[in-house]
Amino acid sequence: MAAANESQGLKIAVAVFVTFTVLLAVATYFSYTSYSQAEAKLTATEGKLSTANKASSDALTQIEGLLADIGLKSQDTDAIKVENKANLKKVDDEVTALTTQVNEMVTKAQAAGATGPELEDAKAKVQQIAASYREDPDKSYNSALSRISSLLKNLALLTTQVSLNYVDVKRNLEGADGVNAQKLKVEADALTKSKEDLAAEGEKHVSERQTILARVDQYQTDNAKMQTEIANLTAKLRQVEEEGGKKLALAQSNVRDIRSRMELKETVLDRPDGVITFVDYTRGEVHTNVTRSKGARPQMVFTIFDAGSPGLPTDKPKGTVELLQVGEKESIARIVQTTSTIEPIRTGDFVYSAAWSPNEPMRFALIGKMDLNRDGKDDRDDLKRMIEAAGGIVDYDLPPPEVGKETGKLTGRDAWYVVDDPKARPPYREYGKNTGVTENETAEHLKKQTEAVREARLNGVRPMELGRLLTYLGYDFAAVVRGRAEAVDKEGMKRLMNSNKRRAETAPAAPATAPK
Repeated sequence: MAAANESQGLKIAVAVFVTFTVLLAVATYFSYTSYSQAEAKLTATEGKLSTANKASSDALTQIEGLLADIGLKSQDTDAIKVENKANLKKVDDEVTALTTQVNEMVTKAQAAGATGPELEDAKAKVQQIAASYREDPDKSYNSALSRISSLLKNLALLTTQVSLNYVDVKRNLEGADGVNAQKLKVEADALTKSKEDLAAEGEKHVSERQTILARVDQYQTDNAKMQTEIANLTAKLRQVEEEGGKKLALAQSNVRDIRSRMELKETVLDRPDGVITFVDYTRGEVHTNVTRSKGARPQMVFTIFDAGSPGLPTDKPKGTVELLQVGEKESIARIVQTTSTIEPIRTGDFVYSAAWSPNEPMRFALIGKMDLNRDGKDDRDDLKRMIEAAGGIVDYDLPPPEVGKETGKLTGRDAWYVVDDPKARPPYREYGKNTGVTENETAEHLKKQTEAVREARLNGVRPMELGRLLTYLGYDFAAVVRGRAEAVDKEGMKRLMNSNKRRAETAPAAPATAPK
């Protein structure tokens, strides 16, 4: 606006100057054309010129003063325009920067906790005034001063509002500080009390610690005494264990010697489990004193040996029988097989089972491969079923690595350990040579087998070859191995057993003997 006024003043000065120049030229022209008239008027014209020069000089002085008041240093019209334009641009940039600063200030104040619509209103007015100033197409010195004055007024209002908000925030903070100071005082008092309680508790603990240390000293003394006693008892226990081990080794040695002496006579191995009380070759049945109270049950297989034997033969039985009906006083069995027709089963013959005993079941340990039918394959599952069907129990099983893993435990309660010697019972054919078992596994199995046999002998477990056990169990190469019965017709069994019992009651008193 100042620049516009300066331009107008300059224009006025220039116009006045031009006007007077034109007048002077006209006057001079008329003076030459009308010298006579000009002479008369010269005096008046000079007076007027003097007045005009004075007025022009005053106008120039006023223009220079106005330019000085506006702040323009240039005297040339074009330079004045350029300087005025630069000043206006500088003011525009400052107004734009001021708007940005106002936005940042209001944002910071709001982030600090300033509230209320006054901040947003003042901010909006400042932005509006700045925008109207920048977008004014007819900027003048006065209009620029007016808008800058309004802008400064709104800035003052905005600063005042921000200050008021800061004051409110300060007061709120002071109030919060007061509340916090009170709370802090309460906490400080509680802390002081806690320290006092802690000190009292510490003194109490120190006293208790002294008591505990005294007890610990006593306990350490007692512990030292106990350790001495434990050392003495450990030495005594070690001595007892050594003596017990020596006694056990001596007992095992004696057992081995006794068994070796007993086994020097090959025909005596065990005691009979019962005797034959009646024989009926017509029906193919026998009666025996092996009863339910002794633990017998139907389908158990027994081997029959001659009554005149000094003991039980190892491999010369007279035949095998299978229990059909088990009673409280006697049992009925069918004759499964007779070894020789000239040596029939007679009354008084011994009944024997290698897998069963009236006192307790006979326990077995199976070591190595068990080939029943000598076909080259392991048949230990069938052997287990036969032993269990005869009333025995398999406590320990060490199969070949291609068959399975070791199960059970070998103890002194086992009556027999069973081995299958391939030299005594060679297989009819080699089967399954490619079993996928490595040499290391085979060597490990042979090592386990040797250890098992050694442990069995140390525990006094007697050996039995598979062929001899099969003879006792009544195994027939061509017979089908019978498993456990899945179902039993109890009523049919009762009718069958009762009919047999009635026939036995009507039988002659003298036992029947087979013709020679």
